[in-house]
Amino acid sequence: MADTHMDLQDSMMRGVLPGQPAGVAAVHGLPLGASLSLATGIDGFMALEAQWLRLESSCQSPRAVFQSFGWLKNWIATSGAGLPSDAIRIVTGFRDGRLVFVWPLMAAKAGPFTVLRWLSEPKSQYGDILLALGECPKAWMGAAMNLIRRLPGIDAIRLRHVCVNAAVAPFLDQVFRDARLHEQASCLDLTRFADEAAYEARYTSAQRKRRKKIRKTLEDAFGPVAFRILEPGPATDAAIDSAIAEKCLWIEQRGRQNRVLTCPMLGAFLKRLARDKDSGTRFVLSALSAGGRDISWEIGLRHNGTHFAFVTSHVNALTDYSPARLHMDLSQRQALKDGMKTFDLMHPNDAHKDSWSSGKTAVLDHYLPLSPFGTLYGAIYLERLRPMLRRAYYRTPPALLRMLKPIIRH
Repeated sequence: MADTHMDLQDSMMRGVLPGQPAGVAAVHGLPLGASLSLATGIDGFMALEAQWLRLESSCQSPRAVFQSFGWLKNWIATSGAGLPSDAIRIVTGFRDGRLVFVWPLMAAKAGPFTVLRWLSEPKSQYGDILLALGECPKAWMGAAMNLIRRLPGIDAIRLRHVCVNAAVAPFLDQVFRDARLHEQASCLDLTRFADEAAYEARYTSAQRKRRKKIRKTLEDAFGPVAFRILEPGPATDAAIDSAIAEKCLWIEQRGRQNRVLTCPMLGAFLKRLARDKDSGTRFVLSALSAGGRDISWEIGLRHNGTHFAFVTSHVNALTDYSPARLHMDLSQRQALKDGMKTFDLMHPNDAHKDSWSSGKTAVLDHYLPLSPFGTLYGAIYLERLRPMLRRAYYRTPPALLRMLKPIIRH
């Protein structure tokens, strides 16, 4: 695939974009020694590996796991393998030759429109830039926008699932438009607990009794209950398949739609991620068993001191036994033991997450039109039609959704 990283970088180090007359500044508001470039295609992405890994280990964003090199590398190798050669567009910033800014994007079709989105969407549950400590996000984003506006054929930029405390959020609030999709992400601050005894003390007496009853009921019905972390290998692969299958069944029974979980490449992607020992992102799969049979799973990611509960799943036939409730308790305890500072339950803000969290973070969608077609796409679909359809979707009873699902799919 094409790699335009070095050509663009060389041009922008001289202060001009390819095709610009000499003397026309390409970067505005950046200090001396700073430069901006564009990496395209798989080769352009892979060439950044060493510097990207150094940057992500100390970047400002608390939720940049879905912009980590390991996450994106494995996504490209599976779900993104069929992308056109020029779909990957990564804006990179350097200061004195050191990578200090990364904005990973991809060009994708939205009906007749061409839209820049976060690289790996829809699997990327949060979106942010990677930015070195001490760097100004508004300066780098302003310069990056000057570059992107020169790219041909782009109708709009659509950035989903941006937390209000993301490094990129202040710039988007000022420059982009609100796509009118407001959600919340729940998380538990694990630094509040000095040890597991302190964690246990967070529960009320009724909550403690509820968890003990769940365990006893499971053990009486099926046998001893055990919680374990699975190592990469055949057992983990089988657990991934089971977790996805049960979660898809859970979604199907409620007539819901989920593009991430129903993606045919999700299993292959997660299995590949689980085996990647060189990534700064750690894949953690836990299983809860009763009588030697796995009945609940959590597919988690760990990055920069945060545990992300990416997929939680259980055997649907055992829902009334509440295995997932017990599993979440044990998973949070394990994260605390392992030195995690935050347990992120992610969006959407489902009611059952309240007892597992200590706070919520607003999560917003943003967009910016770059052409007259992009203006129509944003004003008609993103700001009006989509929010209306989404409200109707969540207000529709599950029985009716199941009847409408064949129509919704198409």
